[in-house]
Amino acid sequence: MLTVFVVTFVVAAIDSIGSDYPAGISLMIAFVAAVVALIIMIVWAIPVHMLLQKYNQSNVAWYILAAVIPSFAFIYIFKPFGHDTNLDMLKQALFCSFAGGLGAIGFWFITVYRQRITRS
Repeated sequence: MLTVFVVTFVVAAIDSIGSDYPAGISLMIAFVAAVVALIIMIVWAIPVHMLLQKYNQSNVAWYILAAVIPSFAFIYIFKPFGHDTNLDMLKQALFCSFAGGLGAIGFWFITVYRQRITRS
């Protein structure tokens, strides 16, 4: 959730430079993105993590893949930025996948990798 907040804030703040909207909007956009990330983490990421643990799948690639799925679903189902063109929606989904993938790597590092190192 923190990763999504930081990535979204940085990108929105950079985008606000030279534009008409104030930099404070970047904070609001990042907060909304973090809330969405929290909901996705509770509804999707934790159950997928438990499923991966059950089947002894601890590779980071599974966690990144699990982050991409809700990103595309969120953009194409809810259309949070309006009825954009398919190309714009693809860009939005890729950005959400990037932010979610970074979050998934952090989640994997804390919950899988560090636990494995600690047990050794």
